[in-house]
Amino acid sequence: MKGNTVLKVFLILLVSVFIIHQVYSSVYKPISTVSAEYYESNDGLDFTGYIIREEIPVSLNSSGSLHYVVSDGERVAKDGVIAYVYDSTQASVINERIEELKNQISDIEEIQGYNDRKAADIDQINGKVVSALNSLERSCAYGNFENTRDRLNAFLTALNRRSTATGEQTDFSSNLASLKEELNSLTASLPSPKASVTAARSGYFVSSLDGYESVLKTDDISKIDEKFLTSLKPEEKSKNNIGKIVSDYEWYIAAPVDVNDSLKYKEGDSLTLNTSLKSGQQLPVTVKKINISENSKKAVIIFSCEQMNSSLAVLRTSSMRAISKSYSGLRIPKKALRVVDGKAGVYVLSGINVKFVPVTVTYNKGDYIICEQKKSNDNVLRIYDAVIVKGKNLYDGKVIS
Repeated sequence: MKGNTVLKVFLILLVSVFIIHQVYSSVYKPISTVSAEYYESNDGLDFTGYIIREEIPVSLNSSGSLHYVVSDGERVAKDGVIAYVYDSTQASVINERIEELKNQISDIEEIQGYNDRKAADIDQINGKVVSALNSLERSCAYGNFENTRDRLNAFLTALNRRSTATGEQTDFSSNLASLKEELNSLTASLPSPKASVTAARSGYFVSSLDGYESVLKTDDISKIDEKFLTSLKPEEKSKNNIGKIVSDYEWYIAAPVDVNDSLKYKEGDSLTLNTSLKSGQQLPVTVKKINISENSKKAVIIFSCEQMNSSLAVLRTSSMRAISKSYSGLRIPKKALRVVDGKAGVYVLSGINVKFVPVTVTYNKGDYIICEQKKSNDNVLRIYDAVIVKGKNLYDGKVIS
């Protein structure tokens, strides 16, 4: 009886040891790794920039229904027509339909002129269909309904081009004839405008004013300090104004910063600004002026820029970052860095073997480092390498079982 008890205790201990070993083996890993990933970073100064441009208001001195012939943010030439004035709103509706018909006719004529189906890249054509559909969906999802018609037409055009390329439809003659007939009828019924609005100079047309056109002036950049910016107030807009022309020549960005941050720059410095625009646009700028406030605690850096487009033309303030230095390479945790025989490097798991790889650190901040991505085929760190961040008694050539 006593012998049976001892045997039972022994079996229980044996089973317990086996279970503990299995749990330990499944949970405990002798090493831990992370993948080396490509990464870009930069050192810079964050601020909210105020846009200062040469802006000329566009006025309408006659009554009537206004029909713009240029889009918001579109570039116009000097003396170019911005809008026509009609006696009724019906003329504007007719004009919009005429422009739509012209675009549809142009698309169909272009499609008919494309008859080499063997040379068609179906994958590329399908990609354009998907892209047009995604653009239409985003326009509706974000409530940007003013562009929905254009997005829909672009999608239908892409579908028609695919139908032509695949041979599903090649004859658009009846549709084209119908569109031309409607175009001719509407053109004949369109009344003559009673007046027109033209651009006093070349630039980008913006259909709205924010009241800062005569407050933030390019002639005042020498006196724009922190006090000036904090006391900014828009002026009342004239009822006759229907928009403005934004100059595409040199314009400025006022950046309020601490005076200590302003000491990192000097007039004439060239650098890059990251903007918060959806396009992620970067702007090449030059430090034009540095205006220090009376209390010497704050400063305003005036950056000059000569790059202008439709997105920038409507911008007044924006979060920005002045880039002083950029870094790129392979990012890994800082704790993976080791020094072996006086060389900085990391241990990489290759199959079941541990390999020591020397690295050149180009950026060291926080919990990670950026290593130079070398093109050599020698013993270098490569993207997606399994870098060891945890492990004991590591050495080059060690086998991990």
